[in-house]
Amino acid sequence: MMDVGEEVRDSLFTSIADDTTVSRPTASGEDVSCLQQDLNAVYAWAATSNMQFKEEKFEVLRHGHNQDIKDTTKLHTEGGQEITPQPHVKCLGVHLDENCSFQHHIGETVRKAKMITGWVLRTFTSREPETMLILWKALVQPLLDYCSHLWSPHRRGDIQQLEAVQRSFTRQIQGMGGFSYWERL
Repeated sequence: MMDVGEEVRDSLFTSIADDTTVSRPTASGEDVSCLQQDLNAVYAWAATSNMQFKEEKFEVLRHGHNQDIKDTTKLHTEGGQEITPQPHVKCLGVHLDENCSFQHHIGETVRKAKMITGWVLRTFTSREPETMLILWKALVQPLLDYCSHLWSPHRRGDIQQLEAVQRSFTRQIQGMGGFSYWERL
């Protein structure tokens, strides 16, 4: 039996656990056709391997300046259903967006971090510095740091949005009320 991506010829194929990605730069309709052929090769593998993909989970992320390619070409599932382009997709925990800005990822990261800090503050009554530091490092900081070398926030607004979570959390630590944010750090 052959590997799932063995027949993919012209595209980048990755498969990690149950996530499979077929991607390719497309500058022309011919490039889109090559990508569809590679998708068809993956569909053929699934059929011969007695496997099925969940077509409703298929996503297309298109970015670039060639609006004509985006408007006039389509990709399809094995069943012929059009794969609807999305403004952002999640790949291994990182949200990629169509303008390559990671704005959606930063927003989702901040939302999750706020949700976890809220849960911590509702669940744990102690505000002792050592307890709070352990909870921060174990539950919140990993969310804020996950793949940050990839999405590397560099815009002032993005950094402020991320630091607002830490700023708020450090205010809750016992004995830190009179200190500035930088002193609390």
